[in-house]
Amino acid sequence: MRIKVRHGKRLYKQMAMEVAVRNPERYPAILAVFAKYEGQVLDDKCILEIYKDLFVYKAVDSDYLDVDNSTEDDIREFIKAYCKHNNEWGFPTGYQAAFTRYLKTLSELGFIYTQYNDIIGISEVAKALLNNEIEVAEAFALQCLRFWRKSPYRRVLNDFNYFAFILRVLLKLKENNKSLSYPQFILSLFSDNGNIDEFLQQIQTLKLGNDIDAMYDYIVNNYGCIDELHPKVNKQQTVVNDYGNTVFRVLQLTGLISVENKSGILLLSVNENRKEFLQFLLDKGFSISEEAKESEELYFEELGSLSATLKSEVVAYREKESLVLANYNAILNKVINDYDITEAKIIELIRSITNDSKEKLFWYIQKPLKLEFFISILIYLKYGNSYIVKPNYKADDKGIPYQHAPGNVGDINVTSSSVNWLVEVTLIRNKTQQFNNETADCIRHLRQSNHSTKYLSFVAPVVHSDTIEFYKNATIGMILEDEENCYIKAYGIDDFTDVTQKRINFNDMQAYKEEIVNTMRRKFS
Repeated sequence: MRIKVRHGKRLYKQMAMEVAVRNPERYPAILAVFAKYEGQVLDDKCILEIYKDLFVYKAVDSDYLDVDNSTEDDIREFIKAYCKHNNEWGFPTGYQAAFTRYLKTLSELGFIYTQYNDIIGISEVAKALLNNEIEVAEAFALQCLRFWRKSPYRRVLNDFNYFAFILRVLLKLKENNKSLSYPQFILSLFSDNGNIDEFLQQIQTLKLGNDIDAMYDYIVNNYGCIDELHPKVNKQQTVVNDYGNTVFRVLQLTGLISVENKSGILLLSVNENRKEFLQFLLDKGFSISEEAKESEELYFEELGSLSATLKSEVVAYREKESLVLANYNAILNKVINDYDITEAKIIELIRSITNDSKEKLFWYIQKPLKLEFFISILIYLKYGNSYIVKPNYKADDKGIPYQHAPGNVGDINVTSSSVNWLVEVTLIRNKTQQFNNETADCIRHLRQSNHSTKYLSFVAPVVHSDTIEFYKNATIGMILEDEENCYIKAYGIDDFTDVTQKRINFNDMQAYKEEIVNTMRRKFS
């Protein structure tokens, strides 16, 4: 029997989302696991199976669990023993309540319906995303513009769409060639009613937009305990780095904003590349009924619907954006100029990722995407005068990436009229996961090229022996298929940056293939 959730009194609160999933790009993988259980009752047994699969399919992980060396029973026992939380969202204390951290944001954005002891629902929007009919940024842009603060999931009095509010603020600022600082963004999370003019007047009057400590003090003094409707403000770490950071990352994933770091100040503005798409979504005037604000079922039905017309309209804006992004070298050059990036500096930035050291300049980009970004810049610095360097991640109008390349293309293409050099980049260190996820698809992407000469560099922190053997065999396979001008090699990150700095990538891959061929000759002789 479904447990009826006991809701507390509605209050005005800071805009917040679940903080457990720091990288919202992980949500599609989490969603794919939920989709396997559509139509099943979310009881204790089902929760345990979904939780187990979240680990098995690497949608989530833990420093205390070696998934590849654990049986499914081992994973279940780990979950029951170590994944615990006090009762929440109607889920009882234990692994059941801990499980809610992976369903909260997906529920609030209308992707899934997941109530304890009730049937699991997967929305039309979620299915379109999982079937590659719409992209991650498109799905999150659409759902963020449909999201509503006052809902059955959040007992707040703030009765408006926060994302529509903050994006309209950015549009207003853009009219005067202004941006929103990150501290001002944090202040926006405390808006009671989404009044744009009121908020703009507020930040103009304050004139402390770049000082995060002063902004926090202002929030405490004005939103701490003004009256019975305003609860005490959380500590600064929670307000800024937990709640603020999570909302910011979801907003960035929509691709509707641009981000730049000027002298240590993070500035937000409207992404000109997607401004038409943003205006289209705003003009839709999405809202939810009063009944849906009190009912999880109705909320899911209203937010998760996706007509064929709406889907085609969303996808149509993708083509307009791709035309804007056609000058790839110019985009990379802009980043290099804006941030004074030299060869030595980009090598240092790449090492900061592999050494897990804190990097302040691009802290807001998730590490796997950041590595693609940095590798693209390094390649451009060395080859940009002779080749088109095309990273396939999604980037804003400042050249800052916000989403990985779609699954049907490679990470980075370096091309001329006759040469296509595909560079596949990963931070995956796990042996099994690297072999399963980063091999066959890379060769498929290489085969899609019509260039007369093809190169493939696979780049990872550590390249495991199985992966090396796979690429050796792929080279032999290409030879047998009369693909003579095809060169493949797997590199550790340090080795790759070394040959790239020396600008000998093509020679190195040619020499590696010759070594494989000579070894075959000796074997057969």
